[in-house]
Amino acid sequence: MQTVSFQATPEDLLGAYRLNFRVTLKSKRVIRAYVGGGAALAAIAMAAAWQWDIVSVPIAAAIGLGYWITFLSLIFFSAYLRLPRQVRRIFDQQKSLQDNTTVEWSEIGVSFTSSRGHSQFSWSDFVKIVKGQDTIILRQSDALMNFIPSRALSQDQLDSFPVTV
Repeated sequence: MQTVSFQATPEDLLGAYRLNFRVTLKSKRVIRAYVGGGAALAAIAMAAAWQWDIVSVPIAAAIGLGYWITFLSLIFFSAYLRLPRQVRRIFDQQKSLQDNTTVEWSEIGVSFTSSRGHSQFSWSDFVKIVKGQDTIILRQSDALMNFIPSRALSQDQLDSFPVTV
């Protein structure tokens, strides 16, 4: 059984949120949004170009696709830029993040203990476990995660931690 204790900082939480954001961007749902939205907007632009003879149909399709990719990318980029402010606010509001946390794990599962409570999970409870440079996130769902800052772990502990990318 491995054990580590840490007190999270706003920077640790920001690292976890950034890693979770990057993992979300690589999800099938986001890829489907890019492909589906791009195809729909390209089709609309093609229909408009064909109906009103504005520009050639292939160029209209490229413009529609390019617009959608740019639009969706700007939305994601603005969300990424808002992360530091959002994380500071979350850290200030959620007092349990400011407590000392002890994490224990074995081949069976992992547990988190602080002065505010205890949580125990088997590894199968997580949909994904991702090791980043600054943190390890344990995703219970797309919206809920636990995290362990890498700074709290030795290299042997980092190497022994299971990952399901």
